[in-house]
Amino acid sequence: MKLGDLGEFGLIDRLSRDLINRPGEVVQGIGDDAAVLNLEGPWWLLFTTDMLVEGVHFSLDYATPAQVGIKTVAVNVSDIAAMGGWPAHGVVSLGLPARLSVEEVEELYQGIRQAAGEYNLNIVGGDTVLSPERLVINVALLGFVEKGRAVYRSGARVGDLIYVTGGLGKSAAGLYLCRHPDLTIDPGMAAFLKRAHLEPRARLRAGRILSRAGVTAMDDVSDGLAAELREICRASGVGCRVRAEGIPVDFRVRRVAALANHDPLDWAFSGGEDFELVFTVPPDLARGVEEKLAAAGEECRCIGEVIPAEKGMVLELAGGRCVPLEARGYDHFAP
Repeated sequence: MKLGDLGEFGLIDRLSRDLINRPGEVVQGIGDDAAVLNLEGPWWLLFTTDMLVEGVHFSLDYATPAQVGIKTVAVNVSDIAAMGGWPAHGVVSLGLPARLSVEEVEELYQGIRQAAGEYNLNIVGGDTVLSPERLVINVALLGFVEKGRAVYRSGARVGDLIYVTGGLGKSAAGLYLCRHPDLTIDPGMAAFLKRAHLEPRARLRAGRILSRAGVTAMDDVSDGLAAELREICRASGVGCRVRAEGIPVDFRVRRVAALANHDPLDWAFSGGEDFELVFTVPPDLARGVEEKLAAAGEECRCIGEVIPAEKGMVLELAGGRCVPLEARGYDHFAP
């Protein structure tokens, strides 16, 4: 069997069997944005890691080394945010190709240092090795969350409302502009969207608010909204109905999509790397959640509701017609 036949998530399911030897220390293992480990005292320990590979997650043709450093930290912190916690300590491992200069590696660490400062994160170690061809960066983070406050993918219940923070499709639109530098567009729009892709920000403050506000499930939008909804539905044993007209797509994304002859909703559903938070909340708590986020300057929008599993994942189009919501998103091993 080839990796492409199994897919990224099928491979994870296959490899993750029988790996826990001390279950009493594990609150939540493989299958969420971060592992949750038991500690003495008032907190649980969060543990996550993400690897970025040149040519897969970034390109030095249009990203500076500093921007790669910023992105590397942000994507890891986003996993902590999706659990409702805060980051504390991290280690960075680098696979460095010989073509890189010392100055470029220093610039990479300037970006890491800048992002770590923004999230109040200590970088306490790591490793460096020679990479034969591509720059490879791996970050592993430890974070904390109050006991009982971690938010999993598995808590959604039928009748819950589905929300998403911020706007979607910005990273995909920014990537398109990076790859098509000759596209004629307002420079301010282009700079905004490119920054969304090259220098993403984790919704750490929103995650902390949501962990205290009674949300039932949460995930960060790293592989695309549809893929994250699939993960929540699968983990929770539910389905979802999402309204196309409710998806928050920035006007700048729509502008680039029009010029590219592309559906902006496709970027929102499957573009990925927006690092917004998608979450579910009981209807009676929804207004309070909206008010708490708004008071902190965080945007959110209700995009649908949780439905029974047998109804699947459904997209409601304008006029009320419903079609299956295809859970397309980024898969490392997809053909």
